[in-house]
Amino acid sequence: MTQTFDATFKIVFHDYGGHAFTAHIAREMARRGVRTHYMSFGSFATPKGKVDGRGGDPELFSAEQLSISAPFDKENLIRRRQQQIEYARVAAAKVLEQKPDVVFSSNSPLEVQQHLMRACRTIGAKFVFWVQDIHSEAIGQILGRKNALLGRLAGSYYRMLERRLLRQSDGVIVISEAFRDMLGGWGLDAARMTVVENWAPLEDIPVLPRDNDWALRHMRADRTRIVYSGTMARKHNPDMLLHLARNLDVDVHLFSEGVNADYVRRSAAEQGLDNVFVQGWVPVDDLPGMLAGADILYAVIEREAGAFSVPSKVLSYLAAGRPILASIPAENLSSRKIARAEAGLVSSPDDVEALLADARTLLADAQLRQRMGANGRRYAEAEFDVTAIGERFVTIIEEAMGQPLNQPSPQPVAPIGARSSA
Repeated sequence: MTQTFDATFKIVFHDYGGHAFTAHIAREMARRGVRTHYMSFGSFATPKGKVDGRGGDPELFSAEQLSISAPFDKENLIRRRQQQIEYARVAAAKVLEQKPDVVFSSNSPLEVQQHLMRACRTIGAKFVFWVQDIHSEAIGQILGRKNALLGRLAGSYYRMLERRLLRQSDGVIVISEAFRDMLGGWGLDAARMTVVENWAPLEDIPVLPRDNDWALRHMRADRTRIVYSGTMARKHNPDMLLHLARNLDVDVHLFSEGVNADYVRRSAAEQGLDNVFVQGWVPVDDLPGMLAGADILYAVIEREAGAFSVPSKVLSYLAAGRPILASIPAENLSSRKIARAEAGLVSSPDDVEALLADARTLLADAQLRQRMGANGRRYAEAEFDVTAIGERFVTIIEEAMGQPLNQPSPQPVAPIGARSSA
């Protein structure tokens, strides 16, 4: 579908973590003729998508990574909140500078969402809250482990803040119908919420041979490989990787960073596991080679992570064309995606024996692995069509603005800044 846009119209996409799919849709909107600026938190340590400008980008696309005054501290909760507020002010100032017509903000702490919404109100821009998880629940759980009363108080405060921000947003994107139903119970109008399931950029994850150049440089060619790639945070149980390495004749590769990655490296050394290999996150351009090098791709999410969280790694795994081994609650959306695609085997995150049984089933049957990998890629090709997703975003913008995008915007817009270099 060809869309003609008013030349002054401008979008800002903000993603705290800089995920691949948010940068993907930002480029798609620029390709459609909308001036689009993409912002992410450069100091937040997580696997990144294409968060900087690079050769071949659409003419109307620009991007930058924002920073704060000191390295970001994920582990100290008090310091972390202080730095999130500092970042919120930086991001809000950037919105005031860019003067967009609409801001999409995703994967962001609630203080960041609050500051961005205020900035939008100041310049008359619309604010679309792109919901990936319920932050107030996570905050209550994390603090509750340290102090039950503090967890209840913080959870209550952030729940009120989260509900208020959602109610005051000009549009809300959720990642599943079940999510929309739950937020409807918070008193949000279901008509203001649009379901857009997350995806992985297909063109950035081509299906490559197992023994590609990258894999041969970083993995042992004569060994069966189980690979875990991406964030390993509080909601991921690192011991499951050690169980796989201890009980199976395979190489277990972990591509991650942080406390849990260090724990796996240290524990493997203490236990004499010479089949565990821990390396840092790979650059986005190396991701296809790393994923293709796997015989099996592994994902884990603990029960308290929430029913709606869909790690980006699961979406990338589907696109990579490799079978998925997963320890994920049955009610979690990513578990249902894997089952719907018939792309892997899923067991409960606290059931080690079921995990090992599923792993042995996959290891014993090369045809099953091939079929499940092909099923995952086929599912990704059907569901991750960025052109169709772009149409959804056009509709979301028009509903937030209350007018078609090919009509002149009533708000003057400052010239777009220089594009960032790769």
